[in-house]
Amino acid sequence: MKKIKVLIPFVEAGFGHIMAARSISDAFEKKYGNYCEVIRSNFYQETGSEAMKKFEDRLCAEVRKYNYHPWYGYASIFASNVCGPRLANWYVMKPLIKNAYKDSMKHMEEIAPDVVISTHWATNYYAEQMKNKPYTVMYIPDAYPIAMFRYPCDLLTIPIKEGYELGLRKFKRRLNPDNYKQVPFAIRDEAFEITASKQELRKKLGHDDKFTVYMAEGGYGIGMAEELCQKLIEEDLPINVVVICGKNPELYERLSKLKSKGKLSFYPYGFCDNILEIIASSDLYLGKGGSGLLEIAFFGIPMVITHTATDIEKFNADHYVDTVKNAVRIFKADKCVEFIKDAINGGELYQQLKANVKPRSEYGGEGIADVIFEEINKKFHLK
Repeated sequence: MKKIKVLIPFVEAGFGHIMAARSISDAFEKKYGNYCEVIRSNFYQETGSEAMKKFEDRLCAEVRKYNYHPWYGYASIFASNVCGPRLANWYVMKPLIKNAYKDSMKHMEEIAPDVVISTHWATNYYAEQMKNKPYTVMYIPDAYPIAMFRYPCDLLTIPIKEGYELGLRKFKRRLNPDNYKQVPFAIRDEAFEITASKQELRKKLGHDDKFTVYMAEGGYGIGMAEELCQKLIEEDLPINVVVICGKNPELYERLSKLKSKGKLSFYPYGFCDNILEIIASSDLYLGKGGSGLLEIAFFGIPMVITHTATDIEKFNADHYVDTVKNAVRIFKADKCVEFIKDAINGGELYQQLKANVKPRSEYGGEGIADVIFEEINKKFHLK
C-alpha cells in the first residue's frame, strides 16, 4: 500500500517550535511509519531562497525584540488579536517580506504533501493556500490559541487544559471538539531515557555535587541572567550556578569572565546539546516563561519565572504558577537571590513548589501522534 506523505516543517522562531516538531516526527515514524512517509523539512533553509531565509530571520529577530522590549511583545500579540487570524496572517505572510510567500508556496507545492503538521502557524498558512490542499494540523506549543494559531486548519491541537477549554468557550465559531483537541505535551524522547540521579548527572557533567541553580533565558539568552549571576557571585553562596546562554555569544563571553569568590561553583554554557541532563541535575530553575518550561516541569524542578515577554509567555507562566503550582513569579534580581537563600535552607515555599509535580503521563509525542493519526485515518482510510 502506498504511504501518504506527512510533512512536518521545522521553523525557528524560538526553539519550542522545533523541539515540538522533532518530538512529533519521532513519534510518527515510530508508530505509523508503515502508513506514512514522514518528511522532516528545514522549510525556510533548504531551498536556497534568500527571501525564505530572510523571512525566518525576521521571525527570530521578532522573538529577540520581544525579549529586549517586552512592551513590544505584548503590543504585537494584542495587535494580531485585534486584527484577527485572517488579516494578521495575511499581513505577516504576504506583504511583509518580498517574494517569501511566492518562494514558500513553490516549495510547498514541490513537496506536495498529503498532510502537513505545523508547530508554527506560518507553514500552515501555505498549506491552506495550496491548489490540492492537504489535510492540515497545527500543534500549539503554548498555553493559549493566539490569533495566528486560529487561522483555519483541519485539526488544531494544544496540550494545556486551560487553553483548550478557553478556546472552546471564547472562539465557538472557529473551534469545537471535532476540530480542536487537547493532546499531551510534546517533549523529546531523550527526556524519558534520563534515569540517573542528580548526583550521577553532576558527576557526568563535571559539576560539583551541591544545590544547583539552573538559569536559561530562551534560545537567545535575553533576560535577567547576567545581573543575577553577578549578584549570586557577590553573595558567594555554597551552590552551583549553571547558565545557558543559547545563541547569545556576547553574553557567554561576558559570563565566562566572571570568577567565583570560592564557595559558589559557576558553569556558563553557550548553545549545548545535553541540555536535558543539565536540567535533570538541577534543583531550581530561574528564567523566562517560554514553552521550554515544560522540560523543567517534566523533571520536577521548582521554577522562578523572572520575566515574560508576550501574552503567550504570560499564559505559560500562569499555567505553572496558578494550576500546577510548581512555580512563582519574581521579576527583581534581589528578590530572586533571597528566594535562593531560602531554598537552600529548606524554605517552606520552595518545598511546596517541589511537591507539586505534573504526572509524566501528560507528556510525549506518541500521544500527540495517536490523536492526529486517528483523524488522518478518517480521511485516508489507512487501516
